[in-house]
Amino acid sequence: MDQNLEDLIRISRLFGSDPAFVIAGGGNTSYKNEEKIWIKASGISLATIDENGFVSLSREKLKGISRKQYSSDSLLREIEVKADLHEAIISPKELRPSVETSLHELIDYRYVVHTHPTKVNGVMCSNQAAKVCRELFGAQALFIPYTDPGYVLFKVVAEGIAKYKEANGSQPQLIFLENHGVFVGADTTSEVEMHYAELMASIESRLSQQLPGTERRSVTTVLTGKVETLHPGLAGFTALGITSPLIDLYTSDEEMFVKANKSFTPDDIVYCKAHYLYIPEQGGEEELLAATSARIAGYFDQYGYLPKVLALQNLGVVALEDSLKSARNVLDVYENILKISFFSENFGGPKFMSDDQIAFIDNWEVENYRRKIAKS
Repeated sequence: MDQNLEDLIRISRLFGSDPAFVIAGGGNTSYKNEEKIWIKASGISLATIDENGFVSLSREKLKGISRKQYSSDSLLREIEVKADLHEAIISPKELRPSVETSLHELIDYRYVVHTHPTKVNGVMCSNQAAKVCRELFGAQALFIPYTDPGYVLFKVVAEGIAKYKEANGSQPQLIFLENHGVFVGADTTSEVEMHYAELMASIESRLSQQLPGTERRSVTTVLTGKVETLHPGLAGFTALGITSPLIDLYTSDEEMFVKANKSFTPDDIVYCKAHYLYIPEQGGEEELLAATSARIAGYFDQYGYLPKVLALQNLGVVALEDSLKSARNVLDVYENILKISFFSENFGGPKFMSDDQIAFIDNWEVENYRRKIAKS
């Protein structure tokens, strides 16, 4: 195997196996030479990726995407872009390259590692994201306000990179995306690691409070054995519950829960959906069943889908999913949401995605595909 691809696999696994940087199937990495780019396939886990988890594409054909005029209709445009992205694939044709492939192509460094670090998103998902990014990184970094992913984000980042290069004479090696994460580019993997270490140290220097304990304890409630009684749509589903000092903090009352009752990033929506359901403390098991069932019915009427996360006051968090693997992913991602909310308090408090931004992700075929692959 080519040494460059070996380096790509090594650094992908390094960051992918660290939950401080990547949760579930999130993040993506790439390597490029003059003719080709190798990028993680959509839905593949970075933690265990090998050479079969990357898609190689023609850089010349990818450059054509930036020059082409697409439909003004957002749904049609994404279909057109997806077709051109598929046309650029060299191998394997049966895998779908990351939706952020064109962004990786834009960044003029051989290696690009894109992750969603919890502490980074404590800044990026806060009310002071742009201000803090400017204070910590200055001209070293490019900050991009939240933009719907896909072609629109690609064009916004392309414009941002062009302006940055005009002002600084070179491309940025750090690109921060509000309510999303960070891209780090460099010509060697060791330099990528160095940049990550430095940016994490900068953010950690601004954290004033220590995260509450995250040691998990299993939670068994009456809901665990009676999921199907909560709503007809939950027949065959699994309920998996946990708690921890961190979870206890956010489920103690509804005033705390509103700081973590909605999605911060597109990945949150992929795994947990966009809204999370609070169940106040009840007098007994039958009362808990009745209250939970009623609240789930109201949730379904409001959003048109069933909740994946139940926050039970003074009990813990319960994930509702169609398999144990998916339920574990939900718990991992929701616990990360709690951490982001906690860290954001250092930077003006949490800033969730807007309803319009959530609606785009919920209806975006690309993320529905990734959701399906993550379950397999």
